[in-house]
Amino acid sequence: AMDRNSYVTSANGNATSSKDGDGDGDGNSMDADDHDNNELATPANLNTSEAMERATAELATKLTTLLQNGNGTMIPYRVIRSRFHADNVPDDMLTTALSSCAVLVRGNFALKSTLAQFLRTSMGGGESRRKLVRELRDFILLLLNMHGRIQRERLIYVYETLAKRQQEEEENDDARRNNDYGVITTETITFILRTVAKKTIDCWEAKVEDDEDFAGMFPKVAACHGVYWIKKKEMMKELVELYECAG
Repeated sequence: AMDRNSYVTSANGNATSSKDGDGDGDGNSMDADDHDNNELATPANLNTSEAMERATAELATKLTTLLQNGNGTMIPYRVIRSRFHADNVPDDMLTTALSSCAVLVRGNFALKSTLAQFLRTSMGGGESRRKLVRELRDFILLLLNMHGRIQRERLIYVYETLAKRQQEEEENDDARRNNDYGVITTETITFILRTVAKKTIDCWEAKVEDDEDFAGMFPKVAACHGVYWIKKKEMMKELVELYECAG
């Protein structure tokens, strides 16, 4: 089981560039002059909590747009940090805004699945389908955070097993259509994997190198995200158990 301390230790790596050089959107390819420093209505000396909250919310909106880049792949903190002058956007403000719109995956930030516009535009379908696709992406991010790599065949086994169980248990078609795991096909799994990971010889690994420095620089932030993943793992207990038990 993953506890808070093990998460802080496991948010690891070197905060380096993407491992994926195929130009498939790794979150690091940003123009040097494409900064948001001067667009923020955030004076360096925000004197009231209300003003700080407004500025942080405005920043979170900009970060949400930024993190849509590359279909929501992870972006290292150092890359995000470089887009804003520290005098206007201090670290505590930046990490607070990030935590409202993104999750920390082994030291890098990934847009929350509920905010991922590409899931709507690319996957189509009704709300029940989009909900399952968001759950799939969260599950993939959880597995990357836990293990640093993913076995696609195990993922396929998880959703095939869930679809089979559902087909056996549900008594009418209407109920099945409301939450149909059968819509998560091999193609869907592969598409979501490709947004955050790259295929190696025997598994899929994150496109971006782990950043073990982030947890050391911001232990409280890393710990809060660690609690988030502990809760997410419990919520996805059935999926995790199926994945871990797959041959």
